[in-house]
Amino acid sequence: MTGTSDAKFVGVDWGKRGWFSVGFDSRGDYDMGYGKFRELVDRYSQASVLLVDIPIGLVSGKEEWRVCDLQAKDLLEGRGGSVFLTPPRYVIEESRKAKSGPGGYREFQNALVSINTLRRPGTKFTSQAWNITPMIAEVDEVVASRLEDSGPEVREVHPEVCFWALNGRRPMANSKKKLLGQEERVRVLAGIEPRTQDILHTALRDHANHAAADDVLDALAAAVTAREGYPDKLQTVPENPPKDARGLPMEMVFYNPNP
Repeated sequence: MTGTSDAKFVGVDWGKRGWFSVGFDSRGDYDMGYGKFRELVDRYSQASVLLVDIPIGLVSGKEEWRVCDLQAKDLLEGRGGSVFLTPPRYVIEESRKAKSGPGGYREFQNALVSINTLRRPGTKFTSQAWNITPMIAEVDEVVASRLEDSGPEVREVHPEVCFWALNGRRPMANSKKKLLGQEERVRVLAGIEPRTQDILHTALRDHANHAAADDVLDALAAAVTAREGYPDKLQTVPENPPKDARGLPMEMVFYNPNP
């Protein structure tokens, strides 16, 4: 997508074939975008903050887990399975060279077999984690290339953590892939953004090729989190996030109305 936006608060989620965004400007008007991550960062060059549903800070060693992943699993209780344990940076870098499909996933499993026995029983890297490695690598490359640049502050969110916070720190009861789950998320968002149903309708009308309903709701939850929380009401999991070898915080951001 070409063109620029004057949105100040942006949420981004992976859609059907690329990234999908919802942005709010300082007047409260919204817009939407889609494309490669770098294209969206350029599109929202005037934004204060851009929250994206993808791991950003990455551990380096084979024996490490990201604390934010583990804590998010705990606070989400029955929805904790929606948090995928993030592979270390060396695996992300190797994934750039691996083949796609089942063969690539077998290579991924072999690379991680020793890690999956460490730290916490019952936790392991999954095929879902493998499937998002290209997206992690794409965002990591963009973030690394613009560490000293102006433009939006790019930070990580997990949509289920956003909804947990927006719902009074209660996890969602239903899967976002089910109609009941989407209705539940619309109700939560509508309590803060009354146009939620209209935004969803517009997105599905105008961007059906780029995003499904759950993608739109995830991006909107991130955008609402950015708008309501920036700058002083954004809190993180964990409370004092460690930084990776590049100095990037390993965190998930959420809205806290009473910091």
